[in-house]
Amino acid sequence: GVGHSPRFADYREPGESGYRLDDEERMEGMQKHLDSCVDYSGSKVPCVLKPGENYIECIDDDCTSLQKCPDEESQRACWDLPTEEERSYCESKIKWCTLYVTKTVPANYEEGPKRGYIPYTIYCVDTTGIPTQTPGQNSESGQDGLGNCYHEDGVTPVNRYVSGDFAYCGGNGAICNNTFSGGFSSSNYDPRYRPWYIGTKQKQKPNWSAPYEFYNSPEMGITYSHPIYTFDGEGREVFAGVLASDYALNGIASYLTQNYEGSDTIIAIVEEAEPNYILASSTGSTGVKRVLDDDTTQPCPDDIEIDQSALSCKFVRIPVAEMNDNTMEEVISTTYLKQRERNFPQSELVSVRIDNIDFDGVYASQTIPFTTPEIGISWRIMIISPVPVRAEDTIMPGDVTFALLLAITSVGFAVCSSLLILFMKNRREKEIIASDWRFTGTFLTGCVLLNLACLFMIGPNTDAFCLTRMWVIHFCFVFALAPLFVKTYRLYKLLGVGYVIPRRQTISNARTALMAVPFVAVEVVILLIFTFVDPNRMEDVMEYNESTMTHRVICSYDTWAFFIVQVIYQGGLVLIGCLLAYKTINMQKEYRDNQQLILTMYNVALVGSIILVIANAVEVYQSTMRLIVSAGVLWVTTSSCCVFVLPKLAQIRSRKANAGGERRSSQISQSINNIDYSHRDDVIGVGARSHLDSELN
Repeated sequence: GVGHSPRFADYREPGESGYRLDDEERMEGMQKHLDSCVDYSGSKVPCVLKPGENYIECIDDDCTSLQKCPDEESQRACWDLPTEEERSYCESKIKWCTLYVTKTVPANYEEGPKRGYIPYTIYCVDTTGIPTQTPGQNSESGQDGLGNCYHEDGVTPVNRYVSGDFAYCGGNGAICNNTFSGGFSSSNYDPRYRPWYIGTKQKQKPNWSAPYEFYNSPEMGITYSHPIYTFDGEGREVFAGVLASDYALNGIASYLTQNYEGSDTIIAIVEEAEPNYILASSTGSTGVKRVLDDDTTQPCPDDIEIDQSALSCKFVRIPVAEMNDNTMEEVISTTYLKQRERNFPQSELVSVRIDNIDFDGVYASQTIPFTTPEIGISWRIMIISPVPVRAEDTIMPGDVTFALLLAITSVGFAVCSSLLILFMKNRREKEIIASDWRFTGTFLTGCVLLNLACLFMIGPNTDAFCLTRMWVIHFCFVFALAPLFVKTYRLYKLLGVGYVIPRRQTISNARTALMAVPFVAVEVVILLIFTFVDPNRMEDVMEYNESTMTHRVICSYDTWAFFIVQVIYQGGLVLIGCLLAYKTINMQKEYRDNQQLILTMYNVALVGSIILVIANAVEVYQSTMRLIVSAGVLWVTTSSCCVFVLPKLAQIRSRKANAGGERRSSQISQSINNIDYSHRDDVIGVGARSHLDSELN
């Protein structure tokens, strides 16, 4: 066959390789072919097959015998069709192929007769595509102007004159000496054992080949093949060969590179079939490596001082998942794996974060299938674009939101801490004792911790930070409410309501503390379950419209389950608080905190409802939402601390002012005559009036 490109031309004389050198009769016509090969540096060498090389062997002497081609239409049993018309149409679709077999030179070739081949020669060409070895006339691909023609060593000029009655001379015994002029490379090549030819012969229709290593070329590529036919004397349509057009993968890569030069977007084309080889990319990568034949883990050296003809190297393809020679290959590889994990969604962008590259953002990707079943193409085009991360979802030092959060938290912490200190300093005062100072103090401590928990909203939205925020906010909330509930319940059980005096009983501080454990334990169990089932974790969210694309990193749950469970449980706690406030409404006023409790529950319910509405009805960044939550925590904790502490402090001040230096107030003595306030401090009992009076005195 004959071929031509801007870089070179190729030609092979007609005839069959594999002729035996000991066949004297055959050698009379084949000697000219045996003597027409050159090596890497242009030295004359015999055209002899090596072990493992292929050759064609005809069933008859001249390969004229025909058989039906292996495609489906040619193999149909036309005689089984019911009508003559159908049979005629079926037979018209039958293609006929030359009958031959492809054989391989055995490994023990040295022990048997040697075989020769007809060389495939590659030529230098001039600007019109005519083979030439004239100095200064060689058209070199990718260069302006003309150059000289050299053999493969790049040093030895081509100067070949081989005389003989070659077909190139015109046939009929004509002799010429320019058949190999400009021919710088010789090899054993026959398209009939190349994959694109074999595939076309089997399919008998146009097709694209799978990517493969081009023969005698340091390139990988694909071939578009179209069968061509002739008709014999019997009117049969005979497969005569293949019209083929090669497309180098680096040509596709060059096209992509040129069109996306200066762009941050990466385009990669990947084969759909396993193991998903890459075809080309806008980064220039083709997923091909030149390696040593006997050790594919070692690259083939490119040192020009090494005799390349002595090396045995080959090109191997690398699956896209294994590409890691540089940063861009790692981006392509990681993105493809993420796309495959998500089953290549076409309606959404898939984001990938590459940790070990200098880019503060993610790569957004989308894949588009490119399939042409009739010619066997099934590719996937992957579009990858870097997208910076928006900062609005995080609160980081130096941001305005950081200053706001710090101010809100500081105010809440300062107010609650100050009230806690004042409360504890006056814990020996009767008004504070009557409010069960230990558990009220624990509630105030919980308010302080709840404000401090808001500081965990500072920082990036990593898995660790997201999970920590889930724990501290919810845990501190329940930890603050639990002691408030149990102390109210204890006073209710001990004092009863109104003037109904319950039977004498004791509820120790330890027992009361144990009553608070289930509230906290249930919350801990909920948090533990969701830590493993559906944790609050980092999620990359891609948002885009027709012109812009943004990337957000947020903390998110996979489902609404955690939200629903917390609303039910913590909402239930608020209802418990309201119920306790209602139950203690008629308790002696010095001991009841029902007004404070109902106000606290009202604030929790109101602020919680506002936050829920904003979170679910208004689109806000998470940093804004965290500021709103912090402000809600500030309001609920400071107002609750105030209503529990300030009235008590006012009562103490009022009592001391009204006492006028007296050791006790008769009004207070009358109201607490049923309570034992011994210095044991761990039991509140009913009765023991005289003992209480002596203690107060």
